[in-house]
Amino acid sequence: MDRPPATPKIRAAVSGDVTAILQVRRQAILVRAGSHYDPVILNDWADAANAGRIARRIADPDFRTLVAEVGGEIIGFAMAAPSKGELLALYARPNQIGHIGRDLLAAIEPLVFQTTALLVCEASLNAEGFYKANGYTAEGARDFLTSSGLKSRVVRMKKQRPNA
Repeated sequence: MDRPPATPKIRAAVSGDVTAILQVRRQAILVRAGSHYDPVILNDWADAANAGRIARRIADPDFRTLVAEVGGEIIGFAMAAPSKGELLALYARPNQIGHIGRDLLAAIEPLVFQTTALLVCEASLNAEGFYKANGYTAEGARDFLTSSGLKSRVVRMKKQRPNA
């Protein structure tokens, strides 16, 4: 008899989560964005995260970082800068539970909307539909240079605070 999927626990990240956050980010990029980006860009993007910067942001009260975990294992995370009205990261590694990104987004948005009426993010091409399905609108695409100098494309997305 199959067991129903576990319910993820969403909590504030702590400094001991940095390694798991980096692993989730890398897996999510390499698996989920492969249909939209060149493998060279994917690897550059996946390797670009900085553990020290993530640890500093977890400790900084000007940032909010949440993780989703099941059975003590982190399977997704979200990071925002409420004072800037910016969602900085939202990643979920492939898993059997589903809707981890949606759950994390639903948990972090209220933290940002306490401070500002507008939330913005730069979505990867593969995530544009996800954000639209969650109430965001696209403002337009732009190219940026990766840490290795490769050109990649993202979509600027925004969402108004409900009842703003």
